[in-house]
Amino acid sequence: MKLKYKKGVKNRIGARGEKYAARWLWLHGYRIIGRNVEMRSGELDIIAAKGQYICFCEVKTRKDGKNIEIYGRPAKAVNREKRIHIVRAVKEYLSDHPSDKQPRLDIIEVYLDPDKPRKHRVVHIERAFGDDSR
Repeated sequence: MKLKYKKGVKNRIGARGEKYAARWLWLHGYRIIGRNVEMRSGELDIIAAKGQYICFCEVKTRKDGKNIEIYGRPAKAVNREKRIHIVRAVKEYLSDHPSDKQPRLDIIEVYLDPDKPRKHRVVHIERAFGDDSR
């Protein structure tokens, strides 16, 4: 399935990051259930399953180098307000698509090499949401 994204550099970088994240999950034994799933409460970047878990992955992408120095780690962009929206979307998804698997909310950081377009690094943070997301 070919995904459509809004035009713009930021959106292209995000789309690349989501593609790399989905591939990383697949290579590590996850089954991809959905990408860019639109719910009334917001969008879920990647939904994947592995073992006893159904994982809702928020993907954040940065170019290595100055962007990291300026903006910090990608996971820092998932603030309390963003987490609340994601949790609402997850609850809505599970209401519409019940699962016997344990839900887990993860963040996947993707670091792009600005000098080598296909070079990247993926950091998967499992159970990234604390109690402040309720």
